[in-house]
Amino acid sequence: ASVNGVAGAASALGGGALVDRLVATEPRARQWVPAAGSMLAIPFWLATLYAPTLQLSLTALFMEYLVAECWFGPTIAALQSAAPARLQGLSQGIFNTLTLAGNFAPLGIGLLLNDYGYELAPTLAVLVPLFYASSAAAFVVAGGKANGKTVAEGERARR
Repeated sequence: ASVNGVAGAASALGGGALVDRLVATEPRARQWVPAAGSMLAIPFWLATLYAPTLQLSLTALFMEYLVAECWFGPTIAALQSAAPARLQGLSQGIFNTLTLAGNFAPLGIGLLLNDYGYELAPTLAVLVPLFYASSAAAFVVAGGKANGKTVAEGERARR
C-alpha cells in the first residue's frame, strides 16, 4: 500500500508541480513530463519483475510508481485548458471513462495467462513496457499538437 499510495501520490504531486513550473516557458511540458515518466518507468518495472530479492523488487516498484504517476495532474490540466468552458465537465467525464477502460488490462492479461498458458513475469515484462511506451508516444504526439502558447500568452489572448 505504501508503494502505490506514497510513491503514486508523490509522483502525482511532483509531476504537477514540475509542469506548473515548466509550462510558463514550454507549454508542451504538460505532455513531455508524462512521456518522460512513462519511459523512465520501464526499467524500474523490469527491475521489479526480475530483482533477486523482495526488498529490491519493492524498491524498484516504489521507484516505478515515483516516475510513472507524474501524468495525472499535467494531463488533467492540459485537458481543462484545451476544452472550452462549456465542455469541461463532459471532457472530464470522457477522460474518466477512458481511464476506467484501461483498468480492463488486468482482465486481458489474466485471459492470456489462463486461456493461453502464458507465464506471468515474461508476459508482464513485454506488455507493461509496451503500454508505457505507447503512452509515452501518445503524450509526445499530444505535445506536438499543443498550441505552442505559454500559459502567460494564453491568458493574455483570453483577455
